[in-house]
Amino acid sequence: MNESKRKELLSEIVCKVFEQTAFLFPEKVNFLEGMSFDDFELISVNLEFRGDKEGETVLIIPIDLCRELAANLLGEDPAEGEDREKCYDAAREILNIITGQMLTELFGQKALFSLDSPRATELACEAFFAGYEQGDYVCCTVDDYPIFAAMSLKEKVYEH
Repeated sequence: MNESKRKELLSEIVCKVFEQTAFLFPEKVNFLEGMSFDDFELISVNLEFRGDKEGETVLIIPIDLCRELAANLLGEDPAEGEDREKCYDAAREILNIITGQMLTELFGQKALFSLDSPRATELACEAFFAGYEQGDYVCCTVDDYPIFAAMSLKEKVYEH
């Protein structure tokens, strides 16, 4: 599958997972056409996988949107100053779902993978822009909050 098809698939899966799991409705946007992350406190969630293929998925999402995500996943009302750990847990869970669906769509039901536990950290905008020249990435917005998702696949190198 070529890069543009992988990006389209990633975009479809991100939108579908947010809609079906959290009742949030993303709209696709072009990252290169002026999307700004400057006004948001961001969380970065990374999940590495190994098996038939190796790689990593990343989700970058504003903490304010994570509050709504956590509330929707738990069936609660969003609270200002929501426990950050609930926000991190919600972002980790949504990335787990995205990664699982993406790997299944790309490599089939029989492919075997081992997924690490997702890691969530706060992210400075400078660090964000330093790391995403490679891999398949997509951007969308939910109520003017930006969401960035990426998947990178590594070529396996076997040492003899």
